[in-house]
Amino acid sequence: MPELHHNERLIINQLLDQSLFTSTIQSGMTNRTKEAIQALKRPQVQQRVNTYLRDLVGVVPENYQENLVFLFGQPQLAPETVHLLLATLKTVINLPEMQPGAERIVATQTIVRLVHSEVVALDEREILRQLNDLFVDRFKLFIPDTPEIQSSEITQEVTEFWDVSPDFNYVAQCIVDYLQQQRQKPVLTADQKVNRALLIQQFIGRQTQPDLWQTLQEHRDRIAEQWRQLQRFDLEIGNDYALLLDTTRQPVTARAFVVAIAVAQQLGVGVPTDQLNDLIRQITPTVIGKNQVNPTEVKKALLANSLVVEAHGFYSPTVLVQRFDVATKDEEGALHATE
Repeated sequence: MPELHHNERLIINQLLDQSLFTSTIQSGMTNRTKEAIQALKRPQVQQRVNTYLRDLVGVVPENYQENLVFLFGQPQLAPETVHLLLATLKTVINLPEMQPGAERIVATQTIVRLVHSEVVALDEREILRQLNDLFVDRFKLFIPDTPEIQSSEITQEVTEFWDVSPDFNYVAQCIVDYLQQQRQKPVLTADQKVNRALLIQQFIGRQTQPDLWQTLQEHRDRIAEQWRQLQRFDLEIGNDYALLLDTTRQPVTARAFVVAIAVAQQLGVGVPTDQLNDLIRQITPTVIGKNQVNPTEVKKALLANSLVVEAHGFYSPTVLVQRFDVATKDEEGALHATE
């Protein structure tokens, strides 16, 4: 595999983080991002990006006028979220505010209300939450915009707006094409199956995924080198697990994470979903004393750090729980990785 250049690494890493790489240069962009946008116009750069991702996981980004979409990875979209996604694309494209010459500033509630008229299975609160997750936090196609108000207007209701990306229409075409392509299941190599598992769930367990574990043992140097190309991932291989460590993530020291470790270690073979909050409340004082932590944040930490899997109404621990010890003497809790 040829060595990636810095522009190609930036493009691929952004695709992994945001699922999108858009072509319009905007204020606030770093010089490196601007340089990568210009580099993507060159066919050889597009080819190297495609070759790397095809070799890694067996699929390539959808490209429409140098706007890339790569929805593969974590988190994967549930069917109802795909419905909401497509409804939002159609809704926004047809808004008067999105016509040529318009400012592309849309009232948040307008989009929520119009999407809800098509996605009736979700209430407006859930639609707003998912729109924020997808279009604000993940894709960054909507930028929150709250108008300035005078002090005398402080008691008035403030209307929230979204500034819509100038590349929205191009990205919408990419997303539709990408979703259509994903209906065709590619034939994957053994290495690609391993890399998909690492990208989606960040780890492989020897007991739970013996076939992938065997492939990893046989090709560990080659697979580790593939991830090393991006200059952000380290592949840690223990006796019972392999973990894809992202060096760009900040070390986690929050109380919710500390409690999540302790909870995962007490799950045994698993607990029913409706009993998890009680277990969190029971364990929390033994880890952080009188300090408080929201059970919802603990559940997020359990899933985000691959400490548990949720399936069939149960939360079950993963092999990664073995990496940590939790000290209960310190009021804040203390963590260290174990070999």
